[in-house]
Amino acid sequence: MSFYELDRPGVALADRIGAFFAPVRAYGAGFVRSIAYARMMRVMYEMDDRTLTRIGIKRADIPAYVDQCLTRDL
Repeated sequence: MSFYELDRPGVALADRIGAFFAPVRAYGAGFVRSIAYARMMRVMYEMDDRTLTRIGIKRADIPAYVDQCLTRDL
């Protein structure tokens, strides 16, 4: 065993806890993002054509527009 291995600092408890919950946070973030996507899609499809024209999109453009809006928030 070298002196480096003896003197090297151990992994902090906060890092261990953070690494343990990282998959849970990633799943939660994906879950929240999918809910936001579904809600925005529903609201956009419930809008009438006049409102969509004011926004500047057509019905066929709704999925791309929703994706653009939600990825811009990152």
